[in-house]
Amino acid sequence: MLSRNVTPQTRPGKWSVLLLLAVFLLLLVSALIVQSAQPLNVDTIFDNTWAAIVSMLAIAAALGAFVVGIYTILRNHERSVAVFVTVSLGLLVALFVLMQLFL
Repeated sequence: MLSRNVTPQTRPGKWSVLLLLAVFLLLLVSALIVQSAQPLNVDTIFDNTWAAIVSMLAIAAALGAFVVGIYTILRNHERSVAVFVTVSLGLLVALFVLMQLFL
């Protein structure tokens, strides 16, 4: 059962949530880069190098948040809502990456 803690109490739990916040910030920056490149008429995100780099960093941060969140739950017994949300969103990103690779 989930505790009443919303914010994480352990250091790795805080890192996991900060990585998830970095994901949202990086996705926002990526969207701004893509919108600013609209007059250039690029076909895909990989035609714009900066948008591709920022998007890959966002995916790496999401996977890192997932791994750190799982570690925090299993090793440090963190039971905050924020860490469980981080792990669930990181799992969705991990499944998305796996499906893109193998399907």
